[in-house]
This record gives sequence, structure tokens and C-alpha cells, in this order.
Amino acid sequence: MNNSPLQLKRYFVTELSLTANKEFDPKMEVKVGMDNLIVAPALLADTSDPRQWQVTLRIQQQSGHEANAPYFCTLEIVGFFRLQDDYPEEKIEWMVQTNATSVLYSAAREILRGVMAQGPYLPVLLPTVSFYGPNPKASATPPVEGEATTTK
Repeated sequence: MNNSPLQLKRYFVTELSLTANKEFDPKMEVKVGMDNLIVAPALLADTSDPRQWQVTLRIQQQSGHEANAPYFCTLEIVGFFRLQDDYPEEKIEWMVQTNATSVLYSAAREILRGVMAQGPYLPVLLPTVSFYGPNPKASATPPVEGEATTTK
């Protein structure tokens, strides 16, 4: 096992909202899927050091009555990352877009699960997602709509 060239230095939650759905019926199937989940990453490179990044990830789950969701939630988490000095410069943005967002999403899933576990219904574990996409520098293909975007 090796250290990742991308290291999380710190993270914190800037917004957290959880509402128990009073219309939830535990006897019915929960039909919450990816179409009920909005995941919006924002990437910001440090202007004084392009190997340091701030990544914000906003997750919002809003479902209609037909989904029978036990909870509605919003979470925004901010992380600060640093890439090793010897990591290739042309791959930095792709690494942050792919891996930093994945690290924050994993933390966010656990935070939400923990908060839901204190509620009146069983907790929901958000689905596993992938922020992986081909390295745009290595491919001339434009990114697919809905993939993580970069804000500088």
C-alpha cells in the first residue's frame, strides 16, 4: 500500500439539514435513486500554489411522495487538499476532480448516515458514485454533461 499523491489536509461541514419525512411509510418500499440525488462539486485551485485545492461538495436529496423516502437532506462539505510536489502538473486537475470529490463524498455519506441514525427511521446509505472520467488532457473528447465541473 502506498500513500496517495493527493492528501486531504482538513475538511468541515458548512451546511447540514435533515428532515424526517412525516409521510414515510416503513411498510412500503423506499424508491430513492440517483435521480433524486443532486451532487455538485466545485473545485478551486490556490492561486499562490496550484498543488493546493479547495473542494466543495454539495449533496441534496429531495424525493417526491412516490419515492417513500424516510428523510430529506442537504449537506455541504469543504475539503482542503495538497498534491505531492513530484506529481505531474498536467494531471493535477484531473486527480482533484476524480479523487478529492470521491474522498469528500465518502465522508459525506458517513456523516449523513450518522445523523439519520439519530432519527426516527432506519438510516439510508447514499448510493456509491464515481467521479471518474477519462483524463481530459489525454483525450480530445469533451466532458459528458453532468460530470464534475471545475471552477477557478
